[in-house]
Amino acid sequence: MNDEEQYLFDLRGFIVVRNVLQRDQIDDLSQRLESHRVKNPNPILGSDRTIFRNEHDPAWSAASLLELGGGYLDLIDLPALKPYLTMLLGKHYRLDHDYAKIDSKMPDREKTLYLHGGGQGAGGPADLVGPSDGGQCFYRYSNGRFFNGLVAVAFELDDISAEDGGFACVPGSHKSNIGLPSAWRHSKTQAEVPDFVEQVAVAAGDAIIFTEACAHGTVPWEGGSDRERRTLFYKYCPHAVAWSPCYYNANNYPGLSTEQRQMLMPPSAYGPHAITEHIWQKAQDEQLELQQLRAELAELRGSD
Repeated sequence: MNDEEQYLFDLRGFIVVRNVLQRDQIDDLSQRLESHRVKNPNPILGSDRTIFRNEHDPAWSAASLLELGGGYLDLIDLPALKPYLTMLLGKHYRLDHDYAKIDSKMPDREKTLYLHGGGQGAGGPADLVGPSDGGQCFYRYSNGRFFNGLVAVAFELDDISAEDGGFACVPGSHKSNIGLPSAWRHSKTQAEVPDFVEQVAVAAGDAIIFTEACAHGTVPWEGGSDRERRTLFYKYCPHAVAWSPCYYNANNYPGLSTEQRQMLMPPSAYGPHAITEHIWQKAQDEQLELQQLRAELAELRGSD
């Protein structure tokens, strides 16, 4: 993360890193996403990991893009982004949650810009998305270091011009001490979007990195009925911070590296320490044992 990028992030609360994904990576991510959408009437497009798909889902196993495998696992610790996340979050950080955001002219798609976040700590009691946020979405710069709570990386799979719609934010709002006025919090059309909101143009393969302390949202889509904006959000925290109440179980994703497994660990002040790894591994082993026992019980019931 060079001096210019550091300056712009501190000034605006976001930066765009160009060409983070190469063509073969974009193709792999797109193919897996579209295959999943075709095969599933209710595709896993992700969430804040607070929703179970059904009552039989095991603990910690809320829907995740990581289940799509391949490039979705690579995005956990993409080498091109590691210097940025290390600079913004410190040496030890974790993946908190992930999801896909798809915008189009489809009638069932949300068409309202909901500006949320902004200011020191959270969006405040009137925030449209996170009024109960306990201060995880903070921003501070002190003694030559960045201090962030939740930092988002938006991986873009499509070319998006500023007038199309998609990601937008209020530059500099991550340092505001006053909550966003209610009249500016939502816009039903692009014409209603306040002129101080910056609509960010990106190309397929670019990544937008922003602090969740910056007021942001999705501008209503005007990119044409034959096009979509497909964005993959991976959101990271310092190891002692959490936004999502549901954690990853690394056992659910075969082939992870040691570093990736560490980045999926639940939050603690210790980070990926041998003590915490032992505790979490025990919890994962016990869940695996429970799943096996349930499978055996179901088999016995089926044979009756």
